[in-house]
Amino acid sequence: MALSKVEQLKAERNPLRIIDDIYEEARGGKKIDEEHIGLLKWYGMYPHVKDDEKHFFMKRIKFNDNGLNLEQLKVMADITNKFCKGYSDFTTRQNIQLHYVQIKDLPEMFDLLESVNLTSYMASGDGPRPMVGCPISGIAEDDLYDVTPIFWEIDNYFKEHEDEYCNFPRKYKIGLSGCTKHCMGHEIQDVGFTAFKSEDGEVLFDLTIGGGLSKTRRVASRAKRYLRADQIKEVAIKCADIFRDMGNRENRNKARIRDMVANMGIEAYVEELEKRLGYSLDHGEKEPEITPYQKREHFGIHKASTKGESYIGVATRRGRVWGEDLEKIYQLLKKYDAKGIRLTTTQNFVVYGVKDEVAQSLADELTNIGFPYKPTIFEAKIQSCTGIEFCKFAVTETKDFADVMVDSLNTKFPELDENLSIAVSGCPNGCSHPHIADIGLIGTKVKDDEGNRVEGYQFWFGGHLEGEHKSRFSEKTKIKVPSNKVDEKIEEIINDYLSKKADFNNFSSYIQAQV
Repeated sequence: MALSKVEQLKAERNPLRIIDDIYEEARGGKKIDEEHIGLLKWYGMYPHVKDDEKHFFMKRIKFNDNGLNLEQLKVMADITNKFCKGYSDFTTRQNIQLHYVQIKDLPEMFDLLESVNLTSYMASGDGPRPMVGCPISGIAEDDLYDVTPIFWEIDNYFKEHEDEYCNFPRKYKIGLSGCTKHCMGHEIQDVGFTAFKSEDGEVLFDLTIGGGLSKTRRVASRAKRYLRADQIKEVAIKCADIFRDMGNRENRNKARIRDMVANMGIEAYVEELEKRLGYSLDHGEKEPEITPYQKREHFGIHKASTKGESYIGVATRRGRVWGEDLEKIYQLLKKYDAKGIRLTTTQNFVVYGVKDEVAQSLADELTNIGFPYKPTIFEAKIQSCTGIEFCKFAVTETKDFADVMVDSLNTKFPELDENLSIAVSGCPNGCSHPHIADIGLIGTKVKDDEGNRVEGYQFWFGGHLEGEHKSRFSEKTKIKVPSNKVDEKIEEIINDYLSKKADFNNFSSYIQAQV
C-alpha cells in the first residue's frame, strides 16, 4: 500500500509529540520544521492564510460538553483579549476558534486553559474530534436523556489510550444527543446516537453511520440497530477501531467513514461492528420520528429541569463573538448568578442555570449587548465560515458580509415569520453547512457591471435534514452575483415566495421546487 504524504509523516512520529516542538520554539529554541507545521492540527492549530512566515495561527479550543462554566468563560475572554486581538468565532461543532495566536504565547495559554479544565488537545487532526450534542442536555424539562456523562466517558477513554487513537486515516466525528428536537444533526455525523422513546417507554438510541458534508457529502445510513445508553461508549470505540484499522490511507479525499460505508455497504459495516463487539445489537427497522431541520432550535426563555431555574437560547447571528463580548457575557452571567453557556451547532448559544425570577431581565440585557433571545429569522438562521480573512481555501469574505446582509434583510422583511435558513461559505468545503440550508451561498469570483472580477456568491437551493430518507443536500443553481448584490437577490426570492405562498407548505418546500 502506497501511503499518502500525510500518512508517511504520521508514520515517522506520533503526531501528539508536536507539543515538544511547540515548547522548544516557545522557549526561543529551534523553530518547528516546515514539514511538521501540519501536525499542529493535533492541538487545534492552522497557519493563517495571509501570513507567509507562518507567524500567526488559528487555534481551536475543545469543549467536551459543548459549554463553559463561569470560570471557563472568564478565562476564554482573557485569552482572546490578551493573545488573539479579540478574535473569537463560535463554530458549527460547538467549539471556539481563536485567531492571531503565536507559538511564543502557547505555554501561557496552555496553563490558563488547564487551570479551568479546558484544552486544545485533539481539537483537530486525524483522530476523534470534539463530539457534538444538544446544548440543553441534562438541562431541559423535555430532554429524553442526559448524555453529558457519556461524552466525558468517551473522551476520557480516547485520551487514556491516545497512542492507539491519535492516527486515523482522517477525522472522526461523533454526534450524541438526547434532544427531542434532534439539533445535533445525526444525519451528517460519522457516527450518530439519537435518543428516542420506545413504545414501552424506554429511552433507546438509534445508530447511524457514515454521514458528512464537504465535497463528498452523504446522508448517514441507519444501522437499523437500537442501543441502550450503556452500550454507546463501546460502540463509539469499536467504530473508531474499524476506521483506524480499515480506513483508506492512500487517498485522503476518500478516507472518511462515509467512504467506507459507501464502498462496503452498511450491512457489511454493521457485521464488522458486531464481530468486534462480540455480540449482536438489537434490531430496529423503524426510524424514530425526526424533527425537520428548520425547527431545530432552542431560542427564548424556557423552564429547566431543575426547579426554580430556566435557560435562555440566544443568537450570535454570524458566529463571531469578540473577546469584549465574551467579557460582557461573563459579567452579565455573574451579575445574575447564572451558571454558564452551552454552544449550539448553529453558532449560537444557550445560557443555563438562570434563576426563574431574573430570567427575563438577563434575556433583555443579553439582547441589549447584541445577543437576542427573540432573534429575527435572519439573525437566528444565518451561519458563516471563517472566510478569506483566515482560511486558505476561501475566495470571499464572509463574516462582515453576513452581518451586513442580516441588517439589510431585517430592514426589508421585519415581520417575516418563516423558518428560513441561510449559510455563507467562502469555499465549496462548506464549513458553515450551505449544503443543508434552504439557501446556501458559496464563494466564487464573478464579473461586475464593469467587467471586473470581484468576490461573489453562487446560490445553492433546497438543503434539508429530516432523517435517512427525507434529508437532501442543496443543489447548485446558475445564479451567481457579486457580493453586494446578494441581499437584493434574496429579497427577490423571498418576494416571489410570498406571492406564491398559497401554493406551498412553507419556504422550504418552495425553495426545493426551484431546482
